[in-house]
Amino acid sequence: MELEFLYEDLEYHEDVQDEARREFQRAFLAYCASQNINYDTDIIKEDVKDIKSSDPDSISFHDEDGVNVDEDVKQLEKKGKPEQISKLFKQIAIKTHPDKFANAEKEAQIVNKQVFLQAKKAAEGSNYFKLQQIARRMGLDLPDPTQSDLKLMQEEAKRIKSKLNTIQKTAAWMWYDLEAEKPRNDLMQRYFDSVVRRN
Repeated sequence: MELEFLYEDLEYHEDVQDEARREFQRAFLAYCASQNINYDTDIIKEDVKDIKSSDPDSISFHDEDGVNVDEDVKQLEKKGKPEQISKLFKQIAIKTHPDKFANAEKEAQIVNKQVFLQAKKAAEGSNYFKLQQIARRMGLDLPDPTQSDLKLMQEEAKRIKSKLNTIQKTAAWMWYDLEAEKPRNDLMQRYFDSVVRRN
């Protein structure tokens, strides 16, 4: 399926983007030093700060205990999420909600909390495909996709393609992707000039 490929491609791009940003930042600082420019006083840091990408599957273990499943579903509905997203999230949440595993072994608590948080993040992001993947891994029965389901997945494919396009247009990505030193230096010069003009 196209979405599976796009998610793998996005994951690859985000991994490479992290490294590209770090290397680009080091190269930029080295370029500033070669031009006798003090980065701390002459260049605004926000233009080249090292921002870590957010992996759609990363989990931040904030406390979700005591949250009611129905309340989570109501919040999604209030935000105007499509009905099939709310329904599928509810199926997953009923089986994985942290409250249900409060007295379970620590490992079961962690695993189910992780699945719950992944599903919640997918639902809040209207990522129906990701919710379906989670449900399949859990062995939940999924109905045949409707036209509305297909539309949601097409919208998700567009969103991922747009995100990939944005990553590929960054100076760090283009610089990292170049192999020859001269084109890298030329791109760094253009980037440096644009930063100076903005400041």
